[in-house]
Amino acid sequence: MLNIARLAAVLVVFVTAVAGVVWTTATEERRIGQRQFDRSGAAHELVDALLARESALRGFGESHCEGFLLPYDEATAALAAAADRARELADGNVAELELITEQERLADRWAGIANDTIIRIRNGRPVPAESTAARNELVQRFRNAHEELHALIDEDGESDHDGAVRRAVLLIVLLAIAFALAGALLLARMRRREEQRQSVEADDHASQREFAETLQVTQNEGEAHALVKRHLERSLAATEVVVLNRNNSQNRLEPATPVDAESPLGRKLVDSSPSSCLAVRLGRTHVQSVDAEPLLTCALCAGHERTTCTPSLVGGEVIGSVLLAHEQPLTDAERSRVDQSVSQAAPVLANLRNLALAEVRAATDGLTGLPNARSLRESLVRMVAQASRSELPLAAVLCDLDNFKQINDVYGHEKGDQALAAASAALRSSLRESDIAGRYGGEEFLILLPNTPLDGALVLAEKLREEVSLVEVPGVDRAI
Repeated sequence: MLNIARLAAVLVVFVTAVAGVVWTTATEERRIGQRQFDRSGAAHELVDALLARESALRGFGESHCEGFLLPYDEATAALAAAADRARELADGNVAELELITEQERLADRWAGIANDTIIRIRNGRPVPAESTAARNELVQRFRNAHEELHALIDEDGESDHDGAVRRAVLLIVLLAIAFALAGALLLARMRRREEQRQSVEADDHASQREFAETLQVTQNEGEAHALVKRHLERSLAATEVVVLNRNNSQNRLEPATPVDAESPLGRKLVDSSPSSCLAVRLGRTHVQSVDAEPLLTCALCAGHERTTCTPSLVGGEVIGSVLLAHEQPLTDAERSRVDQSVSQAAPVLANLRNLALAEVRAATDGLTGLPNARSLRESLVRMVAQASRSELPLAAVLCDLDNFKQINDVYGHEKGDQALAAASAALRSSLRESDIAGRYGGEEFLILLPNTPLDGALVLAEKLREEVSLVEVPGVDRAI
């Protein structure tokens, strides 16, 4: 739209410029026409004044009436004024000034003969025919000079007119060339920008396609969370990304990607709940900036100059959010990229979470919370292979609970289950983090002890026996 507006602006400016040239040309044409009219008028006034003097002189000669000399004198003054006006309107035109000067010279010669004629008539002397012929010749020559002057004025006017038209045409051509170049440059710029936009879009599509394909082969939530963070930080300049996971069982909002524990966000996440994040509460993207104070401030976003937090939605349920801290406001394309990335990642994260839960449940004994027999066998195979490679000892302790059948028979299976759970807790509390204890079957437990020799395993087995013997089950008066 911006490029179309620019092209429209160029077109409007071009049309306005052409209209200005046309208006200027029309004004110049009017000025040229008026000047030509004034010059022609002054030339006619010259010849009219001389003819008026000739007519008055003839009337005086025929009637000897002094009254004819009044228009004669007026015509003399009119001729002088017309000559001055014609000279002024000539505006320095040498040829025109020469013709005006020639007419003045002829008028002066005619005036000399005319004055002699007036004196002769007043004195009653006859006027020689040669004087009359000389006056007539001078009048004719004056008329010829007038015709030349009139032709020169017409030619000069046509030349001025042609010059004005040529200038107008030249200006319009130059304007057309200039605006054509400007339009071509603008179109080239638009084309380059369009190519750049298409290139950016192609890169974005390729990046999103790579992200979507890679996302499908992630093996666990941690890998998927790290992928979301890397993808967005690579796509958005000067942006820090933190993926947040909603833990409903503990009512917490936990960082799924690394966060500096001493940073403002790290300190806030120590005891944050899902309600701490406005994006999670609202179920839509929340943007917060120091430039505009929001109606409701997000506790997690506070402290950052600009943040954009997008919830991870699966089937209308919020399973977490992606928090972006950025220096500059995100463009529409960047916001769309974030929304698309989070939308693509959300169902994958949900599936990986469900898969992880299913795997944990499949490998965990529901009563004791310890690994079940299948999980123990897998761990045993793995730890035996590791011990063989490292040539370090591996010990296994197999034990069961005494009097367990009597507890079930006398006190019921509920008390028996409580006894199993209490014994499992005692076993867990007595082992190292590297040790594995699991329910092997019924009341039997298997404990795997890596990097433990036989004598150390015997000592630990005795310790475990003592710890379990101290377990008490409410309502059961028998030792386990």
